Amino acid sequence: PRFGYALSDGSVGVYERATRLWRYKRNQKAVCVTSHDIDGDGVPELISGWANGKVEARSGDTGKLLYKDQFGKAVSSLLVSNYRMDPNGAEQLIACSQDGQVRGYMPGNTDDTSTCSGVGGMESTSGIDEDLRELIQLRQNIERQISMFDNLIKEAKLNSATKGAQVIPKDTKLSCLLRPNSAKSCIELVLKSTQGTVIQGALVSAEGFFSNGLDCQFVYPQHGDMLTNTLVASFAPTKDIAAELQIKTLVSSSCSSHYHVFETNYSLPKFSMYVPVSDLGNAKPSSAVTIRNLSQQLNRITRWLNTSFNVLKIERGVQLTSSFVSLRDGGGLLIHVDTQKDNGTLTIQVDHMEVAADVIQDMCTKLAITDLQSSCDFPAEFDEFKQVLMKVDDFNAARLKLTAEMADSSQLVKALVIKAEDARILTDVPGMKRMYSHLKDVNGGLIGEYSVRQTNHQGLLEALKEVNSMIQKAAKLRAGAHRAKVVTECRNAIKANNIHSLFQIIKTGSMN
Repeated sequence: PRFGYALSDGSVGVYERATRLWRYKRNQKAVCVTSHDIDGDGVPELISGWANGKVEARSGDTGKLLYKDQFGKAVSSLLVSNYRMDPNGAEQLIACSQDGQVRGYMPGNTDDTSTCSGVGGMESTSGIDEDLRELIQLRQNIERQISMFDNLIKEAKLNSATKGAQVIPKDTKLSCLLRPNSAKSCIELVLKSTQGTVIQGALVSAEGFFSNGLDCQFVYPQHGDMLTNTLVASFAPTKDIAAELQIKTLVSSSCSSHYHVFETNYSLPKFSMYVPVSDLGNAKPSSAVTIRNLSQQLNRITRWLNTSFNVLKIERGVQLTSSFVSLRDGGGLLIHVDTQKDNGTLTIQVDHMEVAADVIQDMCTKLAITDLQSSCDFPAEFDEFKQVLMKVDDFNAARLKLTAEMADSSQLVKALVIKAEDARILTDVPGMKRMYSHLKDVNGGLIGEYSVRQTNHQGLLEALKEVNSMIQKAAKLRAGAHRAKVVTECRNAIKANNIHSLFQIIKTGSMN
């Protein structure tokens, strides 16, 4: 299944399950998105409405702009409906703007390619206009760069006496090095330029990497620090994600008012917050995941470790052991591989089930493993999970009790209303007042019970979220059909209230 999304930073895109197919970003706010087969080819496109009045239809596979339209005001809503009352049930796209304009778009005819100039009033781009705009933008950027260099040459000629101090050497190079900082619980990216130059600052860009929600961060020497040829950028990502850092570093000579921009890319490993150690000592985890019948060569597993953990391991013999310590909480992580035991055995020792799941999923992706079974034992998390299941039972019992009590109170309200009406007809004012006074008390009790029920319902939802999170973590310890089987069997066990089978499935991946 696929789903489209729009973010407040002007990004729209499409995901297929957990894989992003494409992403497009512009300096406008996306107001609304929907999907519709606007060109009649049987494949739905992603339709987006923007704050500047644009309506765009992009290919769901590639993100290529196919059709567009322009309103005078911001788009307020997009919807798909059979507003023409087509007897065949064919739906059309409807767009509304903030100034009250409403436009409907008919699907195009894919058989008639000679008259494909637009779809229901939308201008067909066929990718040509967008490519032309990109080329124009590229030309403008090149012209600005040429103008900048011309100004530098002119200034250098006017200040020939200080030319050596204004321009950095031609052989200036920039290097990047990643190192852990255990004292600050972070990783540091060290940028270093050639001796005789200084680094003014650096702009580091990476999507979804920074904890503040932004896509970039500017790093510069702190107040009071002298400008040198070395700049250290510190990062502490809260999640284990692989990131492609795009770095633009400002380098100049020590006495220059101009700087040169060095653009470099650095691939940050997924588990960069784990520091390799020779021995875990007392930090050795008690929980573990074991994978048998791995059928993978040791050199492939070694390459995966070197890529994902930023280490340099050399395979020796038939076994491999790697130990790491987390910079976040100081917890240990041990990965042991024995290619001769049970047709290849891999053991991951870590106290956090989510970390083990991330390691296994990353290994399956990098080594192209499509089917994987495992067994696990996380005593601490399993004890917490038992407490969560007990909470679910308590919340359900309280919910049933509250429902029964509210039903009784509702019947009492009906009876009191009838009695009060009878007293009114009989002109029994004192009796009517008693009935309504009693009715007020019962109604106040109902309101109180509703508040208790609402609190109980909220607690039940939170507990069920924790149950679903445990099932998802257990599933991610496997791959392929075994992963889907864990989800299905866990849900069946919960429906049958079979707690023993539920833990058996989480531990071994099967009820058997």
